[in-house]
Amino acid sequence: MAVDMELRKAFSELQKKMVETQTQVKICDAQINALALEGKKTILTTKEIQSLPTDVKLYESVGRMFILQPRSNVIDNLNGKRKDAEAKTKELEAKKTYLIRNVKSSEENLREMVSQRRK
Repeated sequence: MAVDMELRKAFSELQKKMVETQTQVKICDAQINALALEGKKTILTTKEIQSLPTDVKLYESVGRMFILQPRSNVIDNLNGKRKDAEAKTKELEAKKTYLIRNVKSSEENLREMVSQRRK
């Protein structure tokens, strides 16, 4: 009887952990997709800016206003945003891998506990 209660408790803890982890994985996926979209936007914007004549005035948004910026500053800022998005994407993918590995190890521990109880 006590064995069944321990197994039930372990199963419920694993189920709770899996639900939380799946939620976190979905959040990571959404953030990765958003960062990928941001990276694509910055690449396209950079290409469009580079195709413009050099004498065109470029304004960059800062809060609710726009500031006249040299072309090189605008391109540098866009490249910086793209690099930040790539770095955050790598971090999120590492976090996602860790979460998935953690759930798998918990499942294996539970399977071992069940097999030991049966013996």
